[in-house]
Amino acid sequence: MPLCDTLMRAAEAELYELYFSQEILDGATRNLVKKGRMTNAQESYFQEQIKTNFPDAMVEVPEYLVAAMRNDPGDRHVVAAAIVAKAELIVTANLKDFPLEALAPYDIEAWHPDDFLMYLDEQHLGTMIKVIWQQSNDLKRPATVPESLDKLEKNNRVPKFARSIRCQFYAEEIVRTAKQALKSQFAKKAPEGGRCFEGERYRLWQKGEILTITAKDNRGEILRLENGLIGGYLSSVDVEAFQMFEQSLKQQL
Repeated sequence: MPLCDTLMRAAEAELYELYFSQEILDGATRNLVKKGRMTNAQESYFQEQIKTNFPDAMVEVPEYLVAAMRNDPGDRHVVAAAIVAKAELIVTANLKDFPLEALAPYDIEAWHPDDFLMYLDEQHLGTMIKVIWQQSNDLKRPATVPESLDKLEKNNRVPKFARSIRCQFYAEEIVRTAKQALKSQFAKKAPEGGRCFEGERYRLWQKGEILTITAKDNRGEILRLENGLIGGYLSSVDVEAFQMFEQSLKQQL
């Protein structure tokens, strides 16, 4: 549900146009009801709310079109719905049932939700973090943005998006800590020019207006500040590590 909520809020913010068929909606709730995670009443309410909030999103799919599709039989109705809607993308974590050769004749692609959310974030800078902030606050039990991102990363398999938004949320705080470390007596001249700070888990480096943070666990660069723009991918562990580092740095200085 958190991922579904994020995607629909992005559509509500007019970042993309959402389309679905009745069979797609039924498929989204069928297993939840079967496994006891959703009652029949909740299923009806859920579908009703989607149709109410996206009144122009429903498409009618003719059976002959479904029969003509060549992807996995269980998901042919999805491709047929995309054709009727004249959609460019099918967003699904089940990419194996939507092979390229089955979609190419209709100029349709299948994208994983993680890639799609990353695309929306890159195309509409600053908007997706507002979407996540509002989503967090609208819960019956309001959550923090970090808590919402942790759920999306761990439970909904959108780690790139969660780590990118987390970077936007914490970047200024972490850059401030990194700059303090690079100005301290613990930093040294870097072989490539500028100054660096070599920690056990991270390497901080700055030269002129460029600052980078590199993880020493084979992930490589996780944050870069260049020309006033900050980008990167931060895990919740990274954030916690830099918050602890900031406190340690204050004590040592």
